[in-house]
Amino acid sequence: MVRARPPEAPDGGGLLVGELAAALGVTPKTLRHYEKLGVVPSPGRGANGYRRYPADAVRRARLAVKLRALGFTLPAVRALLAATDGRSMRARLASELDQKVQETALQIVVLQGRRDEMEARLLAVFDAPPGADAAAVCDAFLGAAPQGTAPRIA
Repeated sequence: MVRARPPEAPDGGGLLVGELAAALGVTPKTLRHYEKLGVVPSPGRGANGYRRYPADAVRRARLAVKLRALGFTLPAVRALLAATDGRSMRARLASELDQKVQETALQIVVLQGRRDEMEARLLAVFDAPPGADAAAVCDAFLGAAPQGTAPRIA
């Protein structure tokens, strides 16, 4: 789902927590939690006491929500946004994203291997004779291995 960019406050005073949360597809509770953890800066408050998020806080909240959607943990998001290592935001983001891409590629390989093994075991169960007893079905299941691999002892 593509979310619209958060609207700008008509009075220039920033967005209310509910407005920003709705625009980002999260709850106001999530934004308050991010604020408590230091992921999103504490916004100023209007005369009525309501939180008003200025443009820089909106940008940071958008970045935090997108990073979370990409699988980054809240501590990782906080560290990335709070880094003072002298590198630019571009360099930090590129480095973190590159690492996440590599981790995800490895997870895909592992999951593909798991899927191949499950398919092989499923076929072995289907290949067991219809009247086979439980022991024969279990033996077929346990003896199955994906093509090109040796049977495992499990």
